[in-house]
Amino acid sequence: MVQTNLRYLGFLNSVKESAVESEDGMRFLLLSRVLLGKSEVVPRGSTQSCPSSPEFDSGVDDLVSPKKYIVWSTHMNTHVLPEFLVCIKTPFNFNRGPRRLRSSPWMPFPVLIKALSKFLAPSQILIIQKHYRDQQNMRISRSELIQRVRGITGDKLLVHIIKTLGHKVRQQ
Repeated sequence: MVQTNLRYLGFLNSVKESAVESEDGMRFLLLSRVLLGKSEVVPRGSTQSCPSSPEFDSGVDDLVSPKKYIVWSTHMNTHVLPEFLVCIKTPFNFNRGPRRLRSSPWMPFPVLIKALSKFLAPSQILIIQKHYRDQQNMRISRSELIQRVRGITGDKLLVHIIKTLGHKVRQQ
């Protein structure tokens, strides 16, 4: 893979394409002050990786109405001043685009907890329920919840329950 030495900057309305969402629904966006200096047009799809002349400090997609800005890597330390790191947590019911179809067995956590209660001590179930509430109240991430449940139950038991009951839950 060839890596070019340029950085594209855009308006806040392009946050969705600039800040990729993590599995926990977090997006990170670095807001910076940028000195554009004298700009040159860099056509879309161009392989240009540095200014065409020393008189240019940056690139734009259109001189009259720019939507994309390019800061050359040689100017990053002098022309870009990071000011804020914004962390955005999207709500669980937020429309995140097309949903992925699950190909592996899956079940809601309350159903999993009920199934685990047949195999684990009541004290362990209480701990799992507490972790689940913490995740619902956004105190811990979903991946952290899963790791904690795996630590309590062990992978063999989890795999057994999910394989046994996962397809039944999906069919309902």
